[in-house]
This record gives sequence, structure tokens and C-alpha cells, in this order.
Amino acid sequence: MPLELHPATEADAHRAAEIEALAYQPSPFNAILFPGPFPPEARDSRAAELTTGMSEDATARCFKVVDTDVEGEQKMIAFAKWHVYTDRATSNTPRAFGPGCNVEACEMLFGGIDKLKESLMGNNPCVYLKHLHTDPKHQGRGAGTMLVQWGLEEAKKLGLVAYLESSEAGHSLYKKCGFRDVEHLEVDFSKWGATEMHNTWSMIYEPVGKSTGS
Repeated sequence: MPLELHPATEADAHRAAEIEALAYQPSPFNAILFPGPFPPEARDSRAAELTTGMSEDATARCFKVVDTDVEGEQKMIAFAKWHVYTDRATSNTPRAFGPGCNVEACEMLFGGIDKLKESLMGNNPCVYLKHLHTDPKHQGRGAGTMLVQWGLEEAKKLGLVAYLESSEAGHSLYKKCGFRDVEHLEVDFSKWGATEMHNTWSMIYEPVGKSTGS
């Protein structure tokens, strides 16, 4: 079942939204952050957001991994959105959490992640990984590595540092690809029944000869 890396298009947005939802489901924190119920149009709304991001943001570089032995929409098994900031990185835009989300918990986590990004990146030129999700049925096959490697090659070509924020699920993959930890965010969701802290790491990849001084 050969895997291939291709640019993602607006036509892939709905499948990307589906993969994103599937990738979050195994997390023990998913039911806290996104307890539902969600309106019927929620998936379409998320796909529309991804479509807008692809078409209106000149810094966005979206890619998919496809399994060439699978037919139809399901052949797309992973999706990533990189941003290439050759001049200056853009500031975080305010987040909005719709019906079905635990707004307080989402603000604790994603607000904290935004602060990590601002602290680490500022407005410096960089290559930034915004999203990377693999369909759980296809994890462990190398799709994530293929999507990460695109960004690392771009960083090396441009002489820029690559940045990302990682959950526990992706942490080992990013370390294997050459990223290193810079900061660590712990979020306490015990008020909603969590028995462990939620962990996020901000990470960087520095091409040879490039150093942030961190």
C-alpha cells in the first residue's frame, strides 16, 4: 500500500476535517474539550474554515498523504498545514469556540498554546506547523513523517527555523524528526474529572548553521 505526498486542495477540506476529528477521539481529554452535542453542520463549518485558510492565506502550504491502493475520498489518510513566514510571522487571531465545545477548558488549553507560540516565535520569520493529523487507522505507517519532512526541507532551503506545538501523541514523532523541546505547558483539567495533566510542548528545528540562541 504505497503512500504518496501531494499538495492538498480545497476539495480535500471535508476529508481533512474528518481526519482531524478522528485523530482527536482517542485522547482522554477529548470528551472534556469537546463534550458535544455538536450541530449537524459542525463538520461542514470546520471544512469551510480549512478551505478559507487554504485559499486566502498566502503563507499556507497544505499537504496530504494518500494511500494509492485505496479508492475515493478515504485514500487521503493524513493532512498537514504549514505556514512559511519568510518576512514576519503573523500574530495569533482570536479563537472562537462554538456549540459542543467546553469554552473554559478550550481557552485554558488553546489560549495557553497561543501564548507559547507568541513567546517562542514572536514575529520572526520561520516555518510553522499549524496542523498535522493522521487517520488513526493508518497511524504508524509513516504518513506523519512524510508531512513533517516537507517542512524541514523547506526550513533548510530557506535557512529558517521550524516551529510547532506538540501533544503527547505526536511528541515522539517530532523528536525523531529532529525537533527539540523549548517550553512545556501543563494544563489541569481535574475539575472535569481528568486524573492526569494535559501536556503540550513547544518545539523547534534548527537547520545546520542556524541557531535561535535558545
